[in-house]
Amino acid sequence: MIVLPVIVLPELSPNSADLAILAAAIAAAFVIFEYGFTTPSLIEFRFAAPYNRFRFAILALLLTGIAFAFSEPVSSTGTSLAVSGFAMKSAQFWDFTGSPLTFFEGLTANMGPTSQRLVTNAAALALSLTAITLIVSSFVIWNFSWPLHAENFNLWINMPNFDVAMGEETQGTLRQSGLVSLIIGLTLPYLIPQAAYAFVGPLQPINSGNSLLLLWMIVIWCFVPAVSILRAAALYKVANLLAAQNIELSDPEES
Repeated sequence: MIVLPVIVLPELSPNSADLAILAAAIAAAFVIFEYGFTTPSLIEFRFAAPYNRFRFAILALLLTGIAFAFSEPVSSTGTSLAVSGFAMKSAQFWDFTGSPLTFFEGLTANMGPTSQRLVTNAAALALSLTAITLIVSSFVIWNFSWPLHAENFNLWINMPNFDVAMGEETQGTLRQSGLVSLIIGLTLPYLIPQAAYAFVGPLQPINSGNSLLLLWMIVIWCFVPAVSILRAAALYKVANLLAAQNIELSDPEES
C-alpha cells in the first residue's frame, strides 16, 4: 500500500522509490511484530475488528485517491479522469468559509494556477474520502455489536493503557480520553497547515521531485485527524458498554 503511490505517480526519482520501499518494509515489520505478540502492545483494539481495518481503509483510500489525482495531467486513464472529476466536485463542495480546505490553500500561494488547482483538488478529494469513511466506520461502531461480537474480547489486551479494575473511574477516563481525541481530530485539519506554513513556508509548484512529498503531506493532514476522531467514537462506545454492564450488575442487588 505504501509503495502504491510510487507505482501510480509518473516520473518519480529513483530515490523516492527506494525510500518508499524502505518505509513499506518498516511498516510491514511493525505490523507483523505487533500482531505477533499476545500481550498488550502499542496498537489499540488489535483484536476487535473491524476497528483497525477502518484505519487501514482510510489510509489506503487516501493514498490511492491522491496518487490518481496527481497522475491525471500526465496519465489520463479512465481511473485518473474519474478520480479527478470527483476531486473537482469535492473542491466545490468544500469551498466555504471556515472549511479546512481554505486553510490548506494558504500553502499553495506560490504555485502557478495549474499546480494550485491540482493540489487543491487533491486536498479536497482527501477531505471527502476521509469524511465518507469516518461516517461509515462510526455508524458501524455505534449501531452494531462492536466490540462485543469479537470472540473472547479482552479489554486489557485491546486497551493496554487503561486499568480495567478501576470501575467507574475507567468509564470517566475513557470518556475524557475520547473527548480529547475528538477535539484533537477536529482542530488538526486547521492547525497542521498553519504549522506547515510556519516551519516550511508556502509549498513549491508540484513536480517530479516533490509530488510524493506533497502526497504524503495531504495524507497526514487528513489521516491523523481521522484516526483521532475514530478513536474517540470507539472510546465512547466502550465507556457506554462498561456503564451498561455496571447497571446490569447493580440491578439485582438493588432489588
